[in-house]
Amino acid sequence: EWAVEALKNTTNSTVIADALSVYISAVAKTNQTANQNNLLTVAQIDTYVNNMTNVNEPRNNNDSILFAKQPDQGNNVMILGASFTTGVGGQVIDSSNIDRVNTPSITAAAVVDNQSLIDVVSLNMLIIDKPTAYTNVDQKTNRTLASSIIMVTLRRNDTKPASMDISLYFKVLSEFEPKVPADYFCSFYDTNTQAWNESGCTKPIFKSSLNRYECSCDHTTTFALVWLPKLHLTRYLNSQDIASLVFQSISICCFIAIIIHAIVIRFRDPTMSLQTNDLPPLMSCAVTMILFIFFIALAMTTYTKTSSEDQTSCFLSSSVLMFFVYFFIIFMFCIKTSVAYFNFLRFVCLFPPPSYRRLFVILLISFFISLIWVSVAAGLNSNPSYDITQLYPYKLCWFTRDVIYYFLTIPVGVFLLINTIVFILVALRIINHARHATSPHQSYERMKRCVLILLLSSATQGIGWLFGPLLTFINPEAGNILGWFFVIFNGLEGLWVILLYIVIRSLRMDKQKRVVAAEQLMKPKEQISYKYGKYFEEDNKNEDIVTG
Repeated sequence: EWAVEALKNTTNSTVIADALSVYISAVAKTNQTANQNNLLTVAQIDTYVNNMTNVNEPRNNNDSILFAKQPDQGNNVMILGASFTTGVGGQVIDSSNIDRVNTPSITAAAVVDNQSLIDVVSLNMLIIDKPTAYTNVDQKTNRTLASSIIMVTLRRNDTKPASMDISLYFKVLSEFEPKVPADYFCSFYDTNTQAWNESGCTKPIFKSSLNRYECSCDHTTTFALVWLPKLHLTRYLNSQDIASLVFQSISICCFIAIIIHAIVIRFRDPTMSLQTNDLPPLMSCAVTMILFIFFIALAMTTYTKTSSEDQTSCFLSSSVLMFFVYFFIIFMFCIKTSVAYFNFLRFVCLFPPPSYRRLFVILLISFFISLIWVSVAAGLNSNPSYDITQLYPYKLCWFTRDVIYYFLTIPVGVFLLINTIVFILVALRIINHARHATSPHQSYERMKRCVLILLLSSATQGIGWLFGPLLTFINPEAGNILGWFFVIFNGLEGLWVILLYIVIRSLRMDKQKRVVAAEQLMKPKEQISYKYGKYFEEDNKNEDIVTG
C-alpha cells in the first residue's frame, strides 16, 4: 500500500524507482495481492516508467530490474538495454558487455539498436521476472502470458518520431508454460484495447541452442511473449496451395502445348520450324517447367507422407525432392542471367556479335555453379546440428528460417540485381534505337521483345522467390498477401512462355518471308538471263551458217 500511495503522490524519479521496485516484489508474493485496489494496471506501470529520468543506480533484485539512465556514458560506452536471470537478478547491458545477451541462463532481455538511441536523453527499462498478477490481462483475444514482461521507453529532446529497433529475448517461464500445443507471439500491450497486439513486432524465432524465442519491435511500450492454443493443421489444401498447384500445372501444360505445336509445324512445314538458334530463349522456360514439376512432386509427397502436425524432420524422399527443387531454382536463375548477359552482348555491345558457342559455355558454367551450390547445401544438411532444413507439416520440406537468407535470399537477390541492370541497359538501348531509327526493322524489334519477355520472366520469378523468406517472420495477414504474390508471380511463367513462343514464331516467319521474297526477286533475273542466253546462242548459230 505504501508503494502505491507513494507512486500516486510523487514525480521524483528516485522515489518512483524505489516504490515500483518495492511494489513489484510485493506483488510477486501472492499473499500480498489480496487487495485488488492496490494492484496497478500495466498501463499505469508503463506510465510511471516513462516518467522517470536519470536514476543514478538501477533497482535490481530477484523480482525485477529497473533503471532510467542517459544512454551515452562516455568513453565510447552506450547503455543499450538490460537482461534478467530468474533467481539471480538483472544486469544493465551496454556496448562493453553486449555479448552477455547470448548467455543461456538469461530469462529475458531487451537491447535497443544504437541508431535508435540518437538524441535520447533517457533510456528507461523495467523487466518483471514473474508477472503472475498480469497473466490474464487480455480478456479480448485470450492471449496468455508466457514470459517475463519488458517495459521500454525513450525520452528525447526532439519530439520528432525516429526509427526504432528493439531486439527482444524471451524464455517461456515454467510457471506459464502452456499445457497444450501453442503458437507463440511477440506482442505489446495495447492500452487502448487492453489486449496483446503483434503490430510492429516480428514473428518470434525459437533459438534451440539458447532455449528461447527472439524477435524485434519497431516501437516502445510493454512487451512480452504470449501464446494461443495451436490451431490444428488439416490435411486439406488451402486456397493458396490449390492456386499454386493449378497455376504451375497450367504453366507446364502451356509449355507442353508449345512443344506439340512446334513438332506439328516441323512435320507440316519444315521451312517454318524452329531452328537451333531459336531455342536459347526457351531454355530458361524449360528449366522453370522442370522446376515446377519437381516442386509439385515435393508438395504432394510432403502432403501425403506427413504423419502428424508435430513432425518437423524431413523424411528421405522429401529431402531428395527438396534439393532437386533447390538445384533447379539456382539453375533457373543462372540460365536466365546467362541468357540475359548473352542478349546484353547481342543488343547493347553489338560488336563483336557473340557466338552461340559462347552461350553454350556460359550455360555449362551455370550448370556446374548450381551443382556446386546445391552440393554444399546438401553437405551441410548432412550434419543435423546445423539445422539446415525442416519439415513444414503438410506443406514442404524446406530451409529453416535461420538459414534461408543464405541459401535463397542472397543468391536470388544477386541474380535479380544482375537481371535488373541488364533489363535497364537493354530497355535504354531499345528506346534509343526507336528514337533514332530511320526505318523500322520488324524482326529486330521482335528480337528485342523476346529479350524483354525473358527479363520480365526473370524479374517476376526473382521477386516471387524473394517473398519466400519474408513469409517466415511477418504477421499472418501480411504473409497471406505476400503468399498470393508468390503464387501469382510464379503463375505468370506460363504467360511468358506463350508470349515468348509467339515472338519467336513471328521472328521465324519474318525470316522465312525474307527468304521467299529474295527467291522471287531472283527469278525474273534468271528468266532474263535465260532469254538472253538463248538469243545469243541462236545468233551464234546463224553466224556460223553464214560464214560456213
